[in-house]
Amino acid sequence: MGNFIILDITIQDYRITLAAIYGPNNDDPVFFENIKHKISHYGNSSIVVAGDWNVVQDYDMDTLHYRSENNPLSKAKIHEVMHELDLLDIWRQQHPFDNRYSWRGPNHKQSRLDYFMITSDIEAFVVSSDIGINYRSDHSPVLINLRFSSHIRGKGTWKFNNSLLRETEFIDKVKGDIKTVIEEYESDPSMDIETEDKQFNISYRFYWI
Repeated sequence: MGNFIILDITIQDYRITLAAIYGPNNDDPVFFENIKHKISHYGNSSIVVAGDWNVVQDYDMDTLHYRSENNPLSKAKIHEVMHELDLLDIWRQQHPFDNRYSWRGPNHKQSRLDYFMITSDIEAFVVSSDIGINYRSDHSPVLINLRFSSHIRGKGTWKFNNSLLRETEFIDKVKGDIKTVIEEYESDPSMDIETEDKQFNISYRFYWI
């Protein structure tokens, strides 16, 4: 419906999920949950998401002349997605005390609805981030400048690709691997007891590794 496009790309040997989104005007947290699942499907640790989110990150810092906070459920869901995907608002990271806005509406209302979210492992590549000047639009462009060749990539955070849990082949393989490991390391294979009660001839720490 024209609300997002997601690319799986490689830039100078760096595999990145790049997403452009247009968030709904209404309070629709399901939209952002859906975006999270689609991004997670690619399994990349490096992610860039940008666009008009139609949700501010901080009501006090990112709005002007608002009477009430818009879309609170979507905001809560975005913060949840940020935590799960290790995303950060790079402009706010680089401008922690600035009050600048990317949208201007009636009654002198202004807000920062447009921004980039990136994973922490590529934060070091961001040379600058900015909010541009609007021209024939009620929105201003937002920009980031990344330079991949001058920094060592950050460690980042490992994330399990939970879309695999919907694939029968993956589930069967994991179950088979668990059964194989149990049979290899249990102390007395003749005992028919629950897995959690079995005794193993190696350290439990190594068993689960």
